[in-house]
Amino acid sequence: MLEISAGGVVYRKSGGKIEIQLIEDRFGKTTLAKGKMEPGETIEETALREILEETGIRGDIRSPLSVIRYQYESAERATVQKEVHYYLVEAGEGTLQAQVEEIKGVAWFSPEESWRLQRSGGYDNNDEVLREALRQLGFEPQDGQLASAGRYPLWEPGRPMASFIDHTLLKAEARTADIEQLCREALEYQFYSVCVNGRWVRLSRERLGGTNVKVCAVVGFPLGAAATRAKAFEAAAAVEDGASEIDMVLSVGKLLDRDFESVQRDISSVVRAVQGGALVKVILETGALTDELKREACRLSEAAGADYVKTSTGFGSGRATEADIRLMRASVSGQIGVKASGGVRDAATAEAMLLAGANRIGTSSGIAIVGGSAPAAAGAY
Repeated sequence: MLEISAGGVVYRKSGGKIEIQLIEDRFGKTTLAKGKMEPGETIEETALREILEETGIRGDIRSPLSVIRYQYESAERATVQKEVHYYLVEAGEGTLQAQVEEIKGVAWFSPEESWRLQRSGGYDNNDEVLREALRQLGFEPQDGQLASAGRYPLWEPGRPMASFIDHTLLKAEARTADIEQLCREALEYQFYSVCVNGRWVRLSRERLGGTNVKVCAVVGFPLGAAATRAKAFEAAAAVEDGASEIDMVLSVGKLLDRDFESVQRDISSVVRAVQGGALVKVILETGALTDELKREACRLSEAAGADYVKTSTGFGSGRATEADIRLMRASVSGQIGVKASGGVRDAATAEAMLLAGANRIGTSSGIAIVGGSAPAAAGAY
């Protein structure tokens, strides 16, 4: 059974400044106006009606924000698949007035205060909704607590970049001497890891054993179209050979088909296959996706138990962008890392990705980025 609700982040311009509308629900939590779709309504009509009924404000939709999906068991013990669609809504006419039968209160807040209230007393699944709304309004949420509480470190200006780089060689023509050179470079410059195809994991581990440089293996690379059981086997084999991180390509075609259950199952199969022996990063191939599908892929990855989401293979269309890093960072919790890969070839680009929220950079140009000469084993990644 599918149940659809809709609502939005309502904003207004007052005295040349942006203000955000927040609700206090009957449980004392900070939240957003939303409610169930009625027969004959579009989703957009539902969002605007619920905002008007709950807060007294008429609004105009400016853009979509996010779709939250979850399931619950109804009073009749039926499993309900729930979708909540959120929009960025500009306030129009009306007088702010809480629908007392449903909520305790409603008020306008500055962007900074709205974010503080959401983080301190809001529902977790509204974090990404409000964050994206604030970003679309030109406000970057500053949340030191979120950054420090995150599972993976964030780069700060003035710090070395090397420990945030996966030194990468994924060309089909890479040979033994190339992989050995990659490992020597990783040790010399103290990159976080080397990222290689599965055939080279054991050799990399032999060359890097006893050091702090990790080995990352790609799985289902570069198309993501392998059978799920093949991806799971490939991941398990890589861990057995010494990989401590797995970068898997999700099933791009199934995501484009909107077969979200299949995509999540594909990811979770790899997560289960490594049995906690390696981090799992999910490559979205962002160049092939709409923003909506990028957000959906992030949510599916986190729900499946992955540790990171990653922009691209470097072999497909498009490359890492600051906008995609911000979108991905906003679409996952602080417990999930974000990796930028594809076209990151210089220090300025790497810095932009890290400042946008990336926790890791995947590149074959790591030496050039940290100020050395071009790597002998450089590839297109």
